[in-house]
Amino acid sequence: MVIRGAFAAVLLFILGTPRAQGVFTLNILHLNDTHSNLLPLSLPVLPDSAGGYGRINAGGAALVATEVRRAKHEDVNVLFLHAGDLVQGTLFYTVYGGRADAAVYNAMGLDAMALGNHEFDRGSEGLALLLDEVAFPVVCANISLADDTHLAGRVAPFTVLETGGERIGVIGLITEELASVSSPSDQTVTLSALESGRSAVEALSLLGVDKIVVLSHLGYQHDIRLAESLQGVDVIVGGHTHTLLGRFEHLGLAFEGDYPTVVTGPDGENVLIVTAWRYGAMLGNLTVHFDPDGRVVDWSGSPLILTTEDTRGTPGLRRTEPDPLVGEMVDGYASVLEDFQNELVAMAEDDLPNVRVPGGSLPAGSVIAPIVCDAMLWKANRLGAGADMALQNAGGVRIDVPSGVITIGTVYTLLPFGNTMVVLDLSGRQVKDLLEEALSSIFDRGMSDGTFPYVAGMRYAASRGASSGNRVTTVEVALPEGGYVPLDPEATYRLVTNSFVAGGGDGYGSLSGVPGTDTGFIDAEILAEYFRELGTVCPAEQRVFLGD
Repeated sequence: MVIRGAFAAVLLFILGTPRAQGVFTLNILHLNDTHSNLLPLSLPVLPDSAGGYGRINAGGAALVATEVRRAKHEDVNVLFLHAGDLVQGTLFYTVYGGRADAAVYNAMGLDAMALGNHEFDRGSEGLALLLDEVAFPVVCANISLADDTHLAGRVAPFTVLETGGERIGVIGLITEELASVSSPSDQTVTLSALESGRSAVEALSLLGVDKIVVLSHLGYQHDIRLAESLQGVDVIVGGHTHTLLGRFEHLGLAFEGDYPTVVTGPDGENVLIVTAWRYGAMLGNLTVHFDPDGRVVDWSGSPLILTTEDTRGTPGLRRTEPDPLVGEMVDGYASVLEDFQNELVAMAEDDLPNVRVPGGSLPAGSVIAPIVCDAMLWKANRLGAGADMALQNAGGVRIDVPSGVITIGTVYTLLPFGNTMVVLDLSGRQVKDLLEEALSSIFDRGMSDGTFPYVAGMRYAASRGASSGNRVTTVEVALPEGGYVPLDPEATYRLVTNSFVAGGGDGYGSLSGVPGTDTGFIDAEILAEYFRELGTVCPAEQRVFLGD
């Protein structure tokens, strides 16, 4: 489909198209990091009578489909775009391997999508299956797939979409850390996002295209730097870092920047950066006005949290009804999952929220991630491995767990990647260096905060603002009889972690090549077994102390 899109661009250039007179208005609806969330999510957003925050059901493919259909019927020049990580994160992907996502987004009328890192989680074969199923262009300029037998020739650097008599160039870019944060084949080569972006812009300019949108799976801060450096781009629709833009304090949601974030490009022109949070809970909604020379002269819009519930006129929320066709499709796929999904495994005594990095209302960070560490340590020692400590990367833990019933569906949505448990022997010095490496990846190298290390069998204190390699101030190891003792740099400790981290993924490059034993036990199965053993799941003691 992408190849046909590229051919269509050349054909349009040959035939020519009339230029619109005056200002051209483009409406962009966009998603990113939906991670196979096809059903609505439960979000704690609406103020309740006690002054706290109640939950509403928000987002989901059927509600997004209604808004897209309405916009394409009522507005002019509408494009519906996705900035990557369409798949991986719920049982829809575990069971259907991308077929459900593809069918639903085909029905929703998605116009184009960038590759995200999680599109590679099942290797080249998994991505090839997804490409077989989608009916829309999938683009990425900064990867080379020429030597990959499954993917060669199947992903174009850009596509050209036509609306209102104008041609819009849509370029895809993916994180340069792809090999560290997913499972691409050795034949998938990641290239410079900036240089690849420049080449794509030049190619589009030769085709006479002067309105260019980048679908970026680089992350918000990288998008800002890209906008400052890449000439010829008008809009960057971003993803990867699950960033919330826009003012949502009244809903109890912390925003990270303006929507759109306006950056001055190297040619002095405005570049608009937008992104739409995560999991399909929010639909990005940007209107851009171009002058006859293709320059951005004005803009408006705000992302929307969609719900079927009474919004009470609350800004940022829109009440809408599910699209019948898409709703029926999603329900059909979901019905197959129900028996498996609804099996009871345990009860949560309290809410077990998940954040990647400690701060704000959760100074100890994720509540559920340390429990995942507890489960690995418990399983390893039940197997007789004699493990001392466990480590879990924050990005591998995907959702909050609300108080009440925990089902098998909850567990597989929480740990969707199918990682296995690996046992490694490390010196105390290596353990401390591992923590330093993870924190440096986030705070110095600008990698995803999914690298952040949560632990069991140990505790540590660190400072955000310290220099690289000097952030970790104390590390202590738990004693079997209770209490902690300082980590001995010369002693050998047995660490358990998931196979992704053990292979050097997500900023843990020093573990790559370290001998270890893969137990073959899948992390979600371990957690379900541990929950059944507990019966009632409670928050763990604080083990991470992150200061300024």
